[in-house]
Amino acid sequence: MPDTIFEEKDDLAVITLNRPEKLNSVTMSQLEELVVRLNEYEQDDSIRAIIITATGRGFCTGADLTGAGGRPDANTPMGMKLSTHIYSRVPLTISSIEKPVIAAVNGIAAGFGCNLALCCDMIYAAEDAKFIEVFVKRGMCPDGGGTYFLPRLVGLARAKEIFLSGDPVLAEEALKIGMVNRVVPNDRLMDEALEYAKRMAKAPTRSVGMIKRLLNRSFDSDLQTQLEFEAAYQGLATSTSDMIEGVVSFLEKRDSNFQGK
Repeated sequence: MPDTIFEEKDDLAVITLNRPEKLNSVTMSQLEELVVRLNEYEQDDSIRAIIITATGRGFCTGADLTGAGGRPDANTPMGMKLSTHIYSRVPLTISSIEKPVIAAVNGIAAGFGCNLALCCDMIYAAEDAKFIEVFVKRGMCPDGGGTYFLPRLVGLARAKEIFLSGDPVLAEEALKIGMVNRVVPNDRLMDEALEYAKRMAKAPTRSVGMIKRLLNRSFDSDLQTQLEFEAAYQGLATSTSDMIEGVVSFLEKRDSNFQGK
């Protein structure tokens, strides 16, 4: 079986990390393939929502430290920097594509694996999921965008506590502090994530993408700049078929039938 499984089901794409014996620690080749496939899904109008999940007991425990998770010279300052740039492509890609990306976290999400979940647009967590920003316990600094996403989800003070302690955040606590969107029974994780992804796949994809970009920009914009972005995207939205369908269906008092165009 491949280390990562890519499946297209109707208008959904399901990406499954598949190294359960390694708790789905990731290799460089996996990361490179993940970025390539995500970019392909971005350009494929038939794909309108994406799920990232994993097999076994772990969602992802970060880099494969046995040697496949970095460059051969990853123990040098420059080698580590270049390795980290490879990891950085994943959150950049997930944040920039217009399709909603849902993480279905089935177990331990540690290090880069934790931040892989955090960079997704929605996070569904199984009851036994746990999130660990383990870097401080290895004498390392975070990667994968964790220092960007976590403070935006839980606030600066709580993010410092999570990063500086390196202690696990269990699923229910993660829900309580706003780190995840839903906690569901273990055996219902994929059913629940698929149900939400199917709902998103029926939404107006262009509108979803523009809303996603506006929200991602909002923390880095002042009010005037954000209002300008809203005006620009609102103008773009009027050129989409789905906007016309949304207005017509409202006037005709019927459900909308969006085509993602």
